[in-house]
Amino acid sequence: MQFLNPAVLLGLVAAALPLAIHLLHRGRAQPHPFSDFAFLRQLQQNRMRRLQLRQWLVLLLRTLIIVLIVCAFARPTYQAGGGWGSGDRPVAVHALLDLSYSTRYQQPSGSLFDQLQRQLGDLLAVLPSRDQVSVQPFAQRPHVPFAGDRDYLAERIAELAPTQEATDLRAALHAAAQRFDQESALAAHELFLFTDLAQYNWDQLDDSVPSFAGARVYVASLRAQTRPNAYVERVAAPSWMLAADAKVTLETAIAHSGAGTALDLFVDGQRVRRHSVDPGAPGTTQVVLSFSPRRPGRLSGHIALADDALALDNRRYFTLDLPTSITVLLLSEQPEDAYYVRRALGAAALSDPVVKIRTDLFANLDASTLAGVDVLVLCNLARLSAAQKAALDEFVASGGGVVFFPAPQSDLGYYNRDLLPGLTPGRFKNRIGAPGNTANYQVLDADEPHHPLFNDLIASDGDQPRFYAYFAMVTAPDLLPLVRFSDGQLSMALAWKGQGRVALAAFPIDSAWNDLHQRGLFAPLLHRLVRELSLPPDRHAAYLVGETVYRRLADVPMEAVVEAETPSGERLRLEPEPVGGQYLWKIPHVGEAGIWRLRAEGAEVDAFAVNFDARESALAPVVPEYVRSVFADAEVHFLNPGDDLRLAVLGNRHGREWWREFLLLALGLLLAEQWIARAPRDVPVRQAA
Repeated sequence: MQFLNPAVLLGLVAAALPLAIHLLHRGRAQPHPFSDFAFLRQLQQNRMRRLQLRQWLVLLLRTLIIVLIVCAFARPTYQAGGGWGSGDRPVAVHALLDLSYSTRYQQPSGSLFDQLQRQLGDLLAVLPSRDQVSVQPFAQRPHVPFAGDRDYLAERIAELAPTQEATDLRAALHAAAQRFDQESALAAHELFLFTDLAQYNWDQLDDSVPSFAGARVYVASLRAQTRPNAYVERVAAPSWMLAADAKVTLETAIAHSGAGTALDLFVDGQRVRRHSVDPGAPGTTQVVLSFSPRRPGRLSGHIALADDALALDNRRYFTLDLPTSITVLLLSEQPEDAYYVRRALGAAALSDPVVKIRTDLFANLDASTLAGVDVLVLCNLARLSAAQKAALDEFVASGGGVVFFPAPQSDLGYYNRDLLPGLTPGRFKNRIGAPGNTANYQVLDADEPHHPLFNDLIASDGDQPRFYAYFAMVTAPDLLPLVRFSDGQLSMALAWKGQGRVALAAFPIDSAWNDLHQRGLFAPLLHRLVRELSLPPDRHAAYLVGETVYRRLADVPMEAVVEAETPSGERLRLEPEPVGGQYLWKIPHVGEAGIWRLRAEGAEVDAFAVNFDARESALAPVVPEYVRSVFADAEVHFLNPGDDLRLAVLGNRHGREWWREFLLLALGLLLAEQWIARAPRDVPVRQAA
């Protein structure tokens, strides 16, 4: 629309007609009753001139009023640097709509998502039909964008609902930038971001955010400065001695806004404990809950808080494995080679009745010896026959766990060529240090990140084992470091092989090589290793909503019919996929929090917990200044609820609209015209009789 369009010109012509008519008749003389008296005639002429001047002024005001009204209806605009008028160029509009679970937060006027949904609908109603509009929902990943006419977009938007996923704002912005690249033929681009502005994910944005130079960026602002929320941040079972006949302790972290709350512990669908969190300063409260399990096996449960404005994050799920028996077989060349290991595990078994210990010699190793064994400890192994090596490989591939201590006089060539392949990707290079040289030694690195097996075991000073000699271990991509020496070399590492795992040590159990067996960490370390290798390998896996999950199913053939049952009861058919040399059962997308169960031929064979990403529950909104810094090269505007989107959006495109000012000025002139038109008229002077 241009400022001087045909409608405006027609209005101006209509306004000029009274003036033209008046000019045509202004020369006509009027009879005067006082033509015989010069003085009176002059006085009357002066009065007539004043009357004509008033009439001219009234005519001018009426003309201006008509012009101003016509201009107001033309909706003129002015933009700094662009002058009067507005452009007719189509604009590429891309709207990002946040579907993360934090938008479920309830307020008196409805959820945050409802507000965002309404704002997006109002935007579609004011955008010109010539604009190319696309809408892209996003949460942990951007969804496929959709475009079309306004009715189609409105229907699709009305069908959307928040998910249980967290936000990945970086991925959504990259998707928007890619969309603009596809519409590069349009000179103008506008990005609309409808999100709750929760602080998580914004503070993780860095220089990898794409550039929106030259574009206008509109960010929905919900005016919610405080959003109190309580949620379960973490649930963990720190004990390495879980058993059906012993108490189980859970450590729980509850984040709250300073108000008191109550939490319940549910196991296998039954409430077993209730605990009250006293009100205090906002922050995180650590709560320890204990219960006595009623059965062995895999238990599932959750921690639940009282419902609040965001109910989804008031639950956190977990699974526990409670074995009834763990059989450990110690193998050695001579009985004395297993002495320290047997004593250490025997001491641990006194307080852990689940662990059962057997001993034997390498000479007796065969498939029958390994029957019924959960964990095999190889004490100072030097060499095996081909048949024994095959039996050991089969034991690991079928799910057994192995702790491997090399012999002091090991043939490293034989190890790397014949013994270790088939068991672990770990290899040895050479010996470092001198056995018996107690003056030079290495200790375990307490500062280097290590496996949870070593939590609270490695002291930064004091009771540290000393290693006088060890074998340098070669790192490999599939080799998980458990702990390192202070010189950075691997001390112990863990690897998968088939369905089983092998923990490989870089040292023998020998007093000339180290004094590990004399230190306090030796017994708990062996006990934790046995417990770790005996339990299902996926028990420590922490899955979040939106992730892809791979599960190992022992004793389930690949041709079996395996289904995943979601927490809401939906069934999904699964297929095995090769991953890292073994077949795993893949769930492409876990879309809801709760306990997921896998069934093979109808029988339950696995269960695992899926939780929300607790970082999304920190609902403090990001400050506007930070948002502007993210889009530093773009023109950023905030849209508040109730804003006139036509004025906020189209006004930024075409400049400021002046129709209100034109109407106000026309009203002022109308009042002035009424006052002038009603001024007292001159009374004609009559001739005396």
